[in-house]
Amino acid sequence: MTQPVSKANMLKGLILGSSSLTLILIAIFAIVTLFLFQLASRKKIGLVFEKTFAIFYIFISPYLIQVPFNYLHLINLQDTKGGSLSLIPYFFYPWALFILLSRIKIFCSNFIDYFSKVLIMNPFFLSYILMPSMSTLWSIFPEQTLRAGLVFSVFTAFGFYLAAQYKWEDLSHFWRWGYTALGLGSFIIKPPGAGDFVGLTQSKNSLGGVLALSTAFWYLHYSQGAKTRKERWISLAMIFFSFYLVRANKSGAALVITIILIIAVSSLSFLKRLSFQWAFTAIICFLVVSIIMTVFVLDNLEDIVVGGLGKDLTLTGRTEFWPQLIDAANQRPWFGYGYDGFFQQDKLGPATPAYFIYTTNGFQPKNPHNGPIGILLAFGWPGLILMMISLLLNLVYAIRYLSRSTLEEAGMPICFLVYLIMSNITESYILGTGNAWLSYVMLTVRLALDNASNTSNSSSNPPRRSVARTVE
Repeated sequence: MTQPVSKANMLKGLILGSSSLTLILIAIFAIVTLFLFQLASRKKIGLVFEKTFAIFYIFISPYLIQVPFNYLHLINLQDTKGGSLSLIPYFFYPWALFILLSRIKIFCSNFIDYFSKVLIMNPFFLSYILMPSMSTLWSIFPEQTLRAGLVFSVFTAFGFYLAAQYKWEDLSHFWRWGYTALGLGSFIIKPPGAGDFVGLTQSKNSLGGVLALSTAFWYLHYSQGAKTRKERWISLAMIFFSFYLVRANKSGAALVITIILIIAVSSLSFLKRLSFQWAFTAIICFLVVSIIMTVFVLDNLEDIVVGGLGKDLTLTGRTEFWPQLIDAANQRPWFGYGYDGFFQQDKLGPATPAYFIYTTNGFQPKNPHNGPIGILLAFGWPGLILMMISLLLNLVYAIRYLSRSTLEEAGMPICFLVYLIMSNITESYILGTGNAWLSYVMLTVRLALDNASNTSNSSSNPPRRSVARTVE
């Protein structure tokens, strides 16, 4: 019985099967590349190309399962058995960098300044991003950790680049349209049905997080940034569309986070009027209450929604294996098991403690389903401490920025920080190369640069003291 041939393999066979067709396509590709390169050398056109790339990079950042987007994510470089199509990132990203060479020159000329400011303002972040590659030295699966660490570094570098090149107004635009494009593409290509709405992503929780952010960002733009009636109507339509997809997604976590983000956006005007100390206290209290509410709602979702079916979610079994994961982490508290090294049951078998972790119903987790526990397993307590201090510094900088900027710009980092904290209660997004980590890199770099600039301006322009003149 013959095996079905995928469209991708058929296309590859058609192109590579004819040497003349291959040469023609290579020639056309080279001509188009040189033409785009020349266009991008013009300032305005190069800027358009770079902004298009930024939106596209955010669009594919959650790792999509739809061809051809699934082949363009950098995570493909971790897969040693993915075939020739998994090598596409090796060609796509150098090609994109070549096209944007004129824009990259601008970034490179200012890189030392960018790096030094981030180093001064958030050295814990820069220390943390070295750990995935460095953990190869102590990983229980060094080959996998080395590949995953290199992908993590390149993925992070693109986030650093975009955040350094653009201010919050542009970044807000990129995030809104990148996430909306993902929601719209999911709705068109794989529309909601009777089951969970996964769309173009791997899971409903992954898509739900993106849709929650999309809803919050459009609401933020509607309430604080839209300048014309047309903008307000577009924003309002996008709010309802994104929220409709959140409901169709059927993810309880996404719905709770969406509501929390909307409350956070609605509170910005109040927070802006407070002093830094009171605003910081209010945000911490809000996060604590939100975490408690999220855990309570998710742990009792069946009872809340359908009124007692006799089922016990226990956060879908997470509370059963979390203590087991913490015990495993405490066996290697100083270094952990290496980046992407712990959950390798299929490849390492009994060589990893993950092989022996089960719930009472036989479920074996393939990831920690919790951000802090995931970091603890990968890098030990030093890695978790670095991340927590980095997160706390970002929260301080975001609240400081709230009093110095417009509510739309200042609301972006606060929304992301609330989302990251809430979503990593039940998922480990902060540990992977996806949209959550990309968002964290971008907000960290942008906050560090903005706060460093404000600090230097304040020190170079000290307040003038009034001098009383003596009367003779």
